[in-house]
Amino acid sequence: MSRLLLDIKVAARSVIRARLVSALAVLAFALGIGVTTAVFSIFNGVLLMPLPYSHPEQIVSVYDTQPACATCPASIPKYHDWKERNQVFSAIGGSVQNSDVMTGNGDPIRVSRVATTASFVDVFGVRPQIGRWYTEDEDRPGGPKVVVLAHDFWTERFGRDPAVVGRTVTFNGEPYEIIGVMPASFSHRRAKTFVPLQRKLDPATRGSHFLVTYARLKPGVTVERAATEMRALGQTLAKEFGTNHGIDVRSYTEAVVGGVRTPLRVLLGAVFLVLLIACANVANLLLASGLARRRELAIRLALGAGPRDLARQLTIESLLLALTGGAIGIVLAQWILRTFLVLAGNQLPRAATIAIDGRVLAFTVAVSVIVGVFCGVWPLVLLRMKELASAVREGDLRTGSGSRRFGNGLVVAEIALAFALLVGAGLLVKNLVLLRNRDAGIRIDRIIAFDVALSNQRYKEPAQSRGFYRDLYARLSQVGNIESLGMTSHLPMYNFGWNGEFQVDGGTPWGPNEAPLVEYRWMHGDYLKTMGIPLVKGRMLDQRDGDKSATVLINHAMAEKFWPGKDPIGKRFGQGNDKSQWYEVVGVIGDVRSLGLARNTPYEFYRTIAQSPFAFMTVVIRTTADDPTSIIPTARQIMASIDPSLPLSEVQTMEHVVAESVGQPRLMSALTVLFGGLAGVLAMVGVYGVMAYNVRRQRREFGIRLALGADQARVRNLVVGRGLALAITGVALGAVGSWLLTNLLKTMLNDVKPTDAAVFGGTAAAVLIVAVVASYLPARSAGRVDPMIVLRDA
Repeated sequence: MSRLLLDIKVAARSVIRARLVSALAVLAFALGIGVTTAVFSIFNGVLLMPLPYSHPEQIVSVYDTQPACATCPASIPKYHDWKERNQVFSAIGGSVQNSDVMTGNGDPIRVSRVATTASFVDVFGVRPQIGRWYTEDEDRPGGPKVVVLAHDFWTERFGRDPAVVGRTVTFNGEPYEIIGVMPASFSHRRAKTFVPLQRKLDPATRGSHFLVTYARLKPGVTVERAATEMRALGQTLAKEFGTNHGIDVRSYTEAVVGGVRTPLRVLLGAVFLVLLIACANVANLLLASGLARRRELAIRLALGAGPRDLARQLTIESLLLALTGGAIGIVLAQWILRTFLVLAGNQLPRAATIAIDGRVLAFTVAVSVIVGVFCGVWPLVLLRMKELASAVREGDLRTGSGSRRFGNGLVVAEIALAFALLVGAGLLVKNLVLLRNRDAGIRIDRIIAFDVALSNQRYKEPAQSRGFYRDLYARLSQVGNIESLGMTSHLPMYNFGWNGEFQVDGGTPWGPNEAPLVEYRWMHGDYLKTMGIPLVKGRMLDQRDGDKSATVLINHAMAEKFWPGKDPIGKRFGQGNDKSQWYEVVGVIGDVRSLGLARNTPYEFYRTIAQSPFAFMTVVIRTTADDPTSIIPTARQIMASIDPSLPLSEVQTMEHVVAESVGQPRLMSALTVLFGGLAGVLAMVGVYGVMAYNVRRQRREFGIRLALGADQARVRNLVVGRGLALAITGVALGAVGSWLLTNLLKTMLNDVKPTDAAVFGGTAAAVLIVAVVASYLPARSAGRVDPMIVLRDA
């Protein structure tokens, strides 16, 4: 132990003595280890940490599979079939997301609510922290109004008062009894409250899919077996009820995090490349330092120190640098994490579990030790003991070709890794730019949107809800700086809506297993004009289309799917197999990317609230003002004058809505640009360092060249050419690595090919130009060598 402490003291003195080299090494380690720690924290929290449920591996998602949707929710009839006829689940349940207006406890607020089956908690194996869950008897049509609070909502709104159980709160104008509070570890679809589903079994709704379904496997049943048996059940149901009864079963963990698994793996791989580049820089620094200390090390050998003694000292020095860099890297990782979570917003599942915990700290220490040992041992291997011995005898401290090759090789590796990262960043950035330039089918400038949700109690009758929205529309229309306004049930760019299966009157143009899902949309006022959605054919819905009419507008995509090559005006279609209700097409409007810029245009049809009222509407206003949010105070006053119990919520510009629809591509682009840029800077610093070091060690060669008649420009070109040769080699190797990397990016690219020539060519040109710049300063120094001084000192 005393020997180890002595070695640490000696190593610490050496580190302090070489301040510049030590500072640069610590900085490189801190950057590399810091970004690696931050991304591993995200990877650990999202993908490695088990879900906070009992035996989470037994929880699965159960999907209704359609030709147009591989992961559809269930309809109520299908859910009951699955529940009653399966042999693989110990429990099955479902949930529907919506929102309520809460009054009577401060200002009215809109609250995210999830309605679930009573069996929902049996699937997840959780129970309320206080109080109880609702029973099967309470989960029946017309059952009692009871609610269970989410833990964060209980904390925010009720101050964690345990006496809240038994109290009554008002949602949508109706009293609900609070019967329980869920534990802090449980969250589901960002719900603030949980209420019984209370849906009746109606055979006519077999094609209406909205119930997201989950199940718990029986002990010993695998996901694969459950999927096989449920698919067989789907085939049986298809024979009984017709087509489109496919069923699939997948791991619930995969359902939660599957969408970010590949992006996070790519990120983790990217930061490991950054770490390797940082290590290469440090290894070069320590090699240069070791060459400068060859006489010192050789003298220690001559005085009796063994090779192991020198290896131990140099390794401890490198470890001290790496551990110091790792400690600083943890602080840097905290800042990176906070910034990342702000940028991620709602794009990242399980964000609450992301933290620098014991596992992450152990990972950081392990990485610090590994890179410290690596960076300490490799220079020692290059400074072979025999060379040290000859150095003390001959006094020749010039570097050999082996160490030069090693330094050059590290720079080539740095450039190759940086090139691969920069190509990946370039592909993701180009993909994001092309996504944002896609035609969304709407105008988004100077548009503000906000949500309105009517309470069930006060607006029970269709005439009441129609009256409210007509009154609100009329009063807002009188505001001076409003150019146009309208209302919609589903704002474009939200990956959310109501859909179902439909049939064409007279026969469908698709096969029995190809039925598309069609999205329902409700609107009011000048919604289409406000959003810039054009009428392609036919007429708009107007006063002729009242509550007794079944006229609709459809989008162009639906017209082409349902009546390819024909005029759809006057044609009829109906829901599922129900032939008692037909919708007549009176107009065709332009396509809108309603589910997001990265998604295909869905099939849609539109009705007005005059025909069929909808309780939850989004008001969209196009203003004449440059800042559309300036209209909101006036809108709040108008809302309060009509009904002070209704909140105006979810205020956002359409520019923000469209930007958020590409939130994950934007986040990935920003992070890969950050890491790629960092890798590029480190690589170019490496080029500069190696070229400067080589110039310093080869001053005698350059002096001889100048003495023999070479001009300064020729010497400069020689050095720049050597740097450019290293960069070209690195780019060539990096191109191979980029090809492997882009295969991982395929699923993240929409409008860009993984082998995009412009990205590869532009990145290569940029890397080569920067390498020339990084080589120029050392080259200029080489051209200024005074041959007389160099030859005299040789």
